[in-house]
Amino acid sequence: MFKNYSKDQLLVLIGTCLYYLGLGGFLFNSQTAVLASVRSIYQFPMTRISMYTSFGYVASILGAALLGPLIFRLSQNLKKAYFIGMYICGVLGFLFLGFFATTPLFYIARFLISLSVSTISIIVSYVLNQWIHTNVGTAIGLASAFSGVGGMISNPLSAFLFGIFPFQQGILVLILFSAIFTVPSFFLIFRKPIPEAVPPMGNKKASAADDHSHDHSLLILIMLFAIVGAPRIASLFTNYLSIFAESIGYSSSFSSFLASILMFANITAKFAYGFLSDKVGTWKASILCQISVIVGVSLFLFLPQYPALIAIGTLGYGMFYGLTTVAINRMCMAAFGFSGTRKYQGMVTSVASLAAVIGSPAIGVVYDNTGSFNLLFAILLVLMAATIILSVITARMRPEAPKTAK
Repeated sequence: MFKNYSKDQLLVLIGTCLYYLGLGGFLFNSQTAVLASVRSIYQFPMTRISMYTSFGYVASILGAALLGPLIFRLSQNLKKAYFIGMYICGVLGFLFLGFFATTPLFYIARFLISLSVSTISIIVSYVLNQWIHTNVGTAIGLASAFSGVGGMISNPLSAFLFGIFPFQQGILVLILFSAIFTVPSFFLIFRKPIPEAVPPMGNKKASAADDHSHDHSLLILIMLFAIVGAPRIASLFTNYLSIFAESIGYSSSFSSFLASILMFANITAKFAYGFLSDKVGTWKASILCQISVIVGVSLFLFLPQYPALIAIGTLGYGMFYGLTTVAINRMCMAAFGFSGTRKYQGMVTSVASLAAVIGSPAIGVVYDNTGSFNLLFAILLVLMAATIILSVITARMRPEAPKTAK
């Protein structure tokens, strides 16, 4: 699959994988275990935890909208400093979480951690688009999948570390592990200057594709907001998957099994979307993933009494991971070309986070008033069906360039 990549391209790809692994996996995805330990040690009420999460959403919106687009305008040295700075931001957040949880810095911790990863998909996709021009969607999907790999490793590792070390020492060891992966990534990604040329798209240049990017651009941008917003709202159910399983009579061990399937989906969905976008095109890949989410949610809603189908549903539902990460870059590239992606990717990513801010409290209201998740599932089915319709319309308004013949 990557046999035609040069040595430089492979080293950059490995570097971005390590960056995702250290920052997205070991720092951001290990928050679940770390926050659970913090709450247990200090007996924090849920209101404090909820406010902590809200600070993260605010950081994600601001980071994607304001900091993400900076990568396109910085010099080579400043680009490297940017990558390093985002990682340091995450490390500081973890230190605040571990050592100052009883102070107002507890909320700043989540702000910094979320800010550090709010730009990761934008800056990594930029680097890979500049370096790799064959199967670039697969490369971006592979790199982002390492966030899930890091989550699978770091969560049990965190529980182990906090069992053998005092909590704060465990935090330091966890940061050390993240640095083992992240620090080498800087040398691999910036081993040579990032190419500045406009990357090709299919068998024509992105600059040519940009010639018509102003046609219906506002309408297409609004449709993209909806296309990425619905899966981001769907992603909120990950926080309630165990509650859902236990509320319909399944054991806690089965709930843990579903959580493992979901983390597996986190890894595979990103790679699968990137691979499909290279093979069948961005819009078809998006529609296939949207259908998978619909199938998964439908199994939750209509056939919850069958454990095997719930497990399959969890895997299908987990395809939203590809839609909320890799797809944003690929859809912006398909709809607007390279120059349009520079303008709009951060904005689209930010709107996806805003959708989560609005949707998060709504889930609680729905469940508290109905006693089940069925109404939520019905709403998600409608939203995801709407994204398919919008994807078809967008694909017709802004078709992709043909793939380069191999």
